[in-house]
Amino acid sequence: MSDAATATLPITFSPDDGLIPVVIQDATSGDVLMVGFMNEEALVATRTTGLVHFWSRSRQQLWQKGGTSGHVQRVRGIYVNCDQNSLLIEVDQAGAVCHDGYPTCYYRRLEPDNSLQTIRERWFDPTDVYGASEGIAGLTQRWWGAYAYLRDNDLASVSRTSRTLRNPSTSVLSRVADELRELAGVVDGSHVHRTQRDDTLLEAGQVCYWTAVEAVRAGLTWEEVRPDRALDRTPDDATIPATTLVSLLNARADALGESPLTAAEAHDVFALAGTVCAAMGLMPSDLILRDLEELRTRPYLEPYFDR
Repeated sequence: MSDAATATLPITFSPDDGLIPVVIQDATSGDVLMVGFMNEEALVATRTTGLVHFWSRSRQQLWQKGGTSGHVQRVRGIYVNCDQNSLLIEVDQAGAVCHDGYPTCYYRRLEPDNSLQTIRERWFDPTDVYGASEGIAGLTQRWWGAYAYLRDNDLASVSRTSRTLRNPSTSVLSRVADELRELAGVVDGSHVHRTQRDDTLLEAGQVCYWTAVEAVRAGLTWEEVRPDRALDRTPDDATIPATTLVSLLNARADALGESPLTAAEAHDVFALAGTVCAAMGLMPSDLILRDLEELRTRPYLEPYFDR
């Protein structure tokens, strides 16, 4: 065993969640491409493979950047800050880093009037790269089908989601309610991790994940729930007052009891997540695209996506 393998890693991971923030920088241009989080497993995978891996806080899983799009990040150097509690990684970026299709996640500038001005040229259409060319209907069908595959195939030894989906007595309605309340907290400013935009994507994504898991576990089909129609919000949804959104989210959380989730209830939950995204100036489809990108990195789902 090498000295490097036995030496103490000079990194201080957060005692709360075991994570460390990581800034990704283009080694050629010097552009800051994105910020993510790693735990020790993700850092080891990054150093071992030479390709950047992150730890998903929403899914609690390891994932490789570019595993779906092919826009991988090849490590050129890893640097540690003075307090040894954050990393800067220089990379050679293949393609565009941002799942919105831009060369950097920081493609918008905050203007004095608090508007966001796009200052970078889009490199690709996300619907082409992530397989959503037929629109949000096809996108959500593929997403829903992945969870049905995890339910119908015994992958419990490698997937906690599969284990949950295959247990008919394990309802996760309480998790759906919890995430709805946390999303309400993001809207009213009482639940803060990072920026309101990032927190909206995180918590709304969690709402969609746990709702899909509970619905698929209960045997509901995509055709019954139609998450595509629920998430596809209108411009009017962007004007709903924050106080109204908070009330709606908390009311829906309170209404979820012990009874099995109905298709109408699941549709309503997805609609609330989409409405919050619209109100925050986000694309609700981003919630599904992000989850699909991570799902595609799971080796045990290759048979599903290959077909």
